[in-house]
Amino acid sequence: MAILTAIALFLLLRFPAHPNDFTFAQISVIPIEWFIIIAILGLATRLLTRRSTGSWCAAIVAILGLLLLLRILDLGSYLAFDRRFSPLLEWHLIGDGWHLASTSIGLVPALVIVVASVLVLALLCLALYRGLMALGRLSANTTVIACAAIAAVVGAAWLFQNEKAPVSAAVLPELADRIEALQRSVADQREFAEELEQETVDPNAPPRFAALQGRDLVVVFIESYGRSFLAYESLQPRAEAMLEQIQANTLAAGLHARSGWVESPIRGGRSWLAHSSFAAGLRVDNQARYDRLVTSSRKSLYSLLSEAGWTTFGLLPAIQKAWPEGSWYGFDDLRNRDGMDYQGEPFGYVTMPDQYSLSAFEANMRHSTDGDVAAEIALLSSHVPWNPLPRGIPWEDVGDGSVFDGSHRFGGPMNWRDRDSVRDAYATSLEYSLSMVGEYASLFGEGSLMIVLGDHQPTSIIAGWGKTADTPIHFISDDAQLLDRLPTEYFVDGMVPDQNGTSLPMWSMRELLTTAFETP
Repeated sequence: MAILTAIALFLLLRFPAHPNDFTFAQISVIPIEWFIIIAILGLATRLLTRRSTGSWCAAIVAILGLLLLLRILDLGSYLAFDRRFSPLLEWHLIGDGWHLASTSIGLVPALVIVVASVLVLALLCLALYRGLMALGRLSANTTVIACAAIAAVVGAAWLFQNEKAPVSAAVLPELADRIEALQRSVADQREFAEELEQETVDPNAPPRFAALQGRDLVVVFIESYGRSFLAYESLQPRAEAMLEQIQANTLAAGLHARSGWVESPIRGGRSWLAHSSFAAGLRVDNQARYDRLVTSSRKSLYSLLSEAGWTTFGLLPAIQKAWPEGSWYGFDDLRNRDGMDYQGEPFGYVTMPDQYSLSAFEANMRHSTDGDVAAEIALLSSHVPWNPLPRGIPWEDVGDGSVFDGSHRFGGPMNWRDRDSVRDAYATSLEYSLSMVGEYASLFGEGSLMIVLGDHQPTSIIAGWGKTADTPIHFISDDAQLLDRLPTEYFVDGMVPDQNGTSLPMWSMRELLTTAFETP
């Protein structure tokens, strides 16, 4: 047992915190802490009582268990969001992950997975504790021989591969780096507080959006619509074909389009950070910034539009509970899942199909409101796990959504180890969402300015992360001169963005809209 514990301790110390580090090079580095822990146990067994030795073992298990937990959380965070997990900022993601899992695979299976994971971690810590106690009872000669044997095997393997045998003392630097990261998070909050005070909108001369007077402004966020959909080699033909089809249909309907790229503050998830960055004109890339923003007096884009005479709507079908943070946006009418009056069946995690969200806005909000309307609509059908997926139906048949009674859907559970099938499901979901937006624009886009954009890149299983957080953005209107106000260095004609084009920060959109459309 002692020898197995020594091997397990070695592997635990070299357990990676990043998906790219599951390599031979990672486990073939000899951790100096491994020798130190074994030496401490050997000394403790010979110099201290059994109870004191047990305390040392418990302390080592607690430190290593915490380190292992943080590395596992890092792995999940890198896979989902391409960033290290921040204990200070992101504990809420555990609750969000539970909600996604329980609604995607079911409450009982999700609960079984959570309980099993906790039990495995607890049993691992217990086994490590017992093993460390046994390891400490080895004779000095046995301990030295065991360490030398394992070190020799690792060293020989490395010499065979790279002609050098490195050692590493990474645990203390890693802990120091994590503490420094917490300090950076605190400093980031101070910086954001200063940014909140640097308002670019003059309270004595608020924007009037003069060029948009008499028009509705419809901002549509498409879930997980990232640059990888248009750049990854197996997806690009499907993406461009869909956008070109939308371009042809909207042109036939008398509409024009300009497209470009915007840099999202996030990747893989946490859409609310992208939405708030767009509305606030500030980079909101973590939960702490978001929490501070929604308690501030900074006016959102929609508050400014409301003050300028537009009736503002927020349609957020993913929100299923009370959402007090939503009051910051200043919508005249904020609709969550229940407020959307959807009478159909959900599509797994997706509470309602995108076609219903767009249809309900047009029928129940836009046409029932006198004067100009401004809205943000967060579409959900392309949200992971991309099953089941809806089928489009004639718009006149959508009604209250009861037609989606379990029919008009396809797809089932996927094998997530088959990346090609996962990519196909993702692409199919985006083809549906984009086609619904294109049909909506062609049917109802007259007299409006539509801004259609992605919130963030999809999870890395689709196409990795690359070096970009860009998402496409499209401006659609029946007034070509209105689109001429957009800067040509960032936007090109049509629905397909220039692959070599420069992106704008998503948080620059509030300033763009309050300046480019300010003069008649």
